[in-house]
Amino acid sequence: MLGPIQELINRHFEPLTDGEKGEVVESLRKGAYPSNDFYLMVALAAVIATLGIFTNNSVVVIGAMVVAPLMLPVISFSLAGVRGDLAMFNRSLMGEAKGAILAVVVAIAISYIIPNYELTAEFLLRTKPTLLDLGIAFASGLAGAYAIAKRMDYTLPGIAVSVALIPPLCVAGMSIGLRMGIEYTLGALLLFVANIIAINLAGYLVFWIVGLGPGWYLDEQETRKKIYNSVALMLLVAIPLGWIMWNTFEEKYMMSETRDVLEGQLSGIQDTKITGMSYVLGEEGRWKMVVELESPVVITRERVQEMEFALSDRLKREISLELKITKIERVSS
Repeated sequence: MLGPIQELINRHFEPLTDGEKGEVVESLRKGAYPSNDFYLMVALAAVIATLGIFTNNSVVVIGAMVVAPLMLPVISFSLAGVRGDLAMFNRSLMGEAKGAILAVVVAIAISYIIPNYELTAEFLLRTKPTLLDLGIAFASGLAGAYAIAKRMDYTLPGIAVSVALIPPLCVAGMSIGLRMGIEYTLGALLLFVANIIAINLAGYLVFWIVGLGPGWYLDEQETRKKIYNSVALMLLVAIPLGWIMWNTFEEKYMMSETRDVLEGQLSGIQDTKITGMSYVLGEEGRWKMVVELESPVVITRERVQEMEFALSDRLKREISLELKITKIERVSS
């Protein structure tokens, strides 16, 4: 399946020699065994990112992304997956998990020291994955894996900035330390995991295409075994990514349809507008849409029931609708 792409790459770009392949494998093998320096840099990056989010300073948060070395273990277990090297895969995964836990713990500790906090844009940006986030992570994984394979290490800081790994972990820690609610914690962790999976799958594809699969260094029987392992590891990565993307797409669809239906229902009420929307999965699998409005009039229960029926009919599922209305008044001189 990747053969034509591999031929195209080799035709227009210089292929890796066996010696260069060995150097790439050796450098990433070291990345699979994080040192104390790795954990020190993760801790410092977490301090910088947490304080940047507290102050709503995007420049500081970007600086933390440059400092954080979390990208390397992800790329390492991409290569481990391609090679079918289960030991290297497990070591890389454990290193990344320990670094992630350390970042969350640092953010929790800082949150206890600075207890007063209002939600900011930098915080809310990291509370749920979107299709754009997954696209950015996937493209960053392609760039990171290709840069490492081609020994273009000077591009890695820029690639690390493009994909957010440390900020979601800090947001998760902050939400725990400040007791802000499980939805923020889980949303931030889901964003982190989604980014990891997208980067890993992208790195997997790049390493296959540039010829770092098991076939170049093993005999036929061993190669077949490694390929089976690598396919299994790829599915392990691809299936949850597909699930995350499907749920993100479904959420976007539901929000878009809800806004469309309600704007049509409210079009006859002057100066009424939707200011926010969210949803939760209620009892017996029934979705509950919570919509925030600004309106000069009180909307009756009967009108809400009409909207609920129209929304259920559009989405082809039972929907419970709750309106949170802020009453406004027009004042003129």
